[in-house]
Amino acid sequence: MRDGFSIESALKKGRPLPDWYLESPDQVEGDEIYLMAFWDLSTTRIMGDVIGPIPWTAINQYADVQEFDKALKLHFIQVIRQMDAEYLDWQRKNKPKAGND
Repeated sequence: MRDGFSIESALKKGRPLPDWYLESPDQVEGDEIYLMAFWDLSTTRIMGDVIGPIPWTAINQYADVQEFDKALKLHFIQVIRQMDAEYLDWQRKNKPKAGND
C-alpha cells in the first residue's frame, strides 16, 4: 500500500493501477535478499549533515555471515554498492534546500 492505495484491492476490483506502481522496476524472484540486505546495511551508514555510503567492510561482513561463495559474494558487493550509489544520488537530489523548512 502506498498513499492509502492498495494494489491488491485495485486488481480485484478491476481498477486502473497508479503510475507509481506501473513505473516501478520489475522485481525478479530472489531480489528480496538484496533489498533486505540493503536496508539492514543502511543502518551502518555514518549520518550527519550528509548521508554517508554503506561501508564496504559492512557489506563484506554481511556476505561472510550469509556464507556466500566467492562468486556470489563479489556479485553481492557490486549490487549493494550500485544500489547505494543510486540511493545516495536520490538523497542528494531530494534533499530539502536550506531555509525551506
